[in-house]
Amino acid sequence: MISRGRALSVSTSITVEGCPTSALWGPYCNQTIETIGCSQFSRYNNSRDLLGLTINTRKILKTKENTRRTSFLSRSNHPIGHQLESNSTSVVGVENLITCAISNDSLCLRQGDIKFYFLDIVNQALQFEITAANFRLSQSASLICYLRCNALPQRDLHDYSGDISSAPLVIKLPNIGRWYIAIEILNKTQMRNTTAPMLDTICFSFDWQVTGCLNGKTGTDCLWEAYVLQRVPKRNPSVPFESYYVPTDERALLEYSHFSLEKFLTNSSFEQFAWTYFFLDVPQGSAGALIHVQLKSDKELNYELYSKYGGLPSNDSWDYYASRTSSSNSSVFYSLQNSTDSDMDLSIFYAKEGTWCFGVKHPNYTSNSQTYMSISLQGCHRNCNQKGVCHASVDESGLTFYSSFCTCDRDHGGFDCSDELVSPNGHIRQSVFLIASNAAAILPAFWALRQKAFAEWILYTSSGISSALYHSCDVGTW
Repeated sequence: MISRGRALSVSTSITVEGCPTSALWGPYCNQTIETIGCSQFSRYNNSRDLLGLTINTRKILKTKENTRRTSFLSRSNHPIGHQLESNSTSVVGVENLITCAISNDSLCLRQGDIKFYFLDIVNQALQFEITAANFRLSQSASLICYLRCNALPQRDLHDYSGDISSAPLVIKLPNIGRWYIAIEILNKTQMRNTTAPMLDTICFSFDWQVTGCLNGKTGTDCLWEAYVLQRVPKRNPSVPFESYYVPTDERALLEYSHFSLEKFLTNSSFEQFAWTYFFLDVPQGSAGALIHVQLKSDKELNYELYSKYGGLPSNDSWDYYASRTSSSNSSVFYSLQNSTDSDMDLSIFYAKEGTWCFGVKHPNYTSNSQTYMSISLQGCHRNCNQKGVCHASVDESGLTFYSSFCTCDRDHGGFDCSDELVSPNGHIRQSVFLIASNAAAILPAFWALRQKAFAEWILYTSSGISSALYHSCDVGTW
């Protein structure tokens, strides 16, 4: 193949400035973000991860609380909480409900002041509830709470907000990640964009509560099965972080990149359809990879597949969706190809680093079909369909995988070399006619030889032969 131009190399420098720690913010990094943590005994003191506490649920713990109080109580999988008074000895039965509070002597605000907190949620939770208590507000004042996942909330930029002075703010099925919470006191007349007098300093207590399911269950009623998938690196990977995911269960083998789906499906008789969820983690530094999911069955597929980043997908909330009859093809980062009545093949390009959840919605009746599911982290889509070479872009350290792309052969194109530019027979015809076109040099060469113009004869003959060789190389004949 002949190169028709020069290759240009372009370098880009991106600078990101920030505070030295996540507990500081502001243009001069002189404002603090307080950590939300439960006051636990020994190694659980001031935990920033409320759902990540690994506590023996069979023990009864006795703790003495001063400015903070914690209460856990649950019946079966339906948590019930009871608040405890400060400066008292409490008996705590640990289960799946975590409640914490800050007393009114540690949180005081004036009108216009904003106080920030953050809370890490690393496991799927049922709900996250924020309540204000022990405060005295005038009829014209409101205690406004703003929440945002993985970013600081603002008045005009947040995920959730509410007046917690009148009712608790409840977030159903919150996403996994770091939640930032902002508390502000506003005058109701100020909220209507009118002039309002300044309020005095107000102190109050701030309660938060996170609830989750036990025993590998999830969903609003803790009815559905949930599994964590383990990432298994592939041998001799073509790109960094190339791997596949399998359940951490004896029903699946790490040696195989696929597993039987029917062995893990939820068995429930409460509804017509049931859900089964699979959680996986895309490691840091693999932003250039794609998630490839494949379902293969020996019968007609009766499943729907939902996916969501950082949270639990449902009928109303999902990032990508696919079934036998329809899919969410509106995104450029999603592809559903080569799917049939018994096969489903989808890819999510440039998957975000972090936790992904795939939910399988399936009928509640027992099926005698055999369906295999495989989830993998790949570089190029379908490995360039064996019609090209996959290349990976990494940083200088080799630890961050930015992107992957295909270099296709001359008969194929597209981002995964799946588009046939010319058929094999068409390529042969193109090569024959292009090379044969150089036979036009025969006539002037024959005329020069008849005229005994040997210099011109050599020129015409060598030009025809050289042109034929050039086009033979250019079309890939050799």
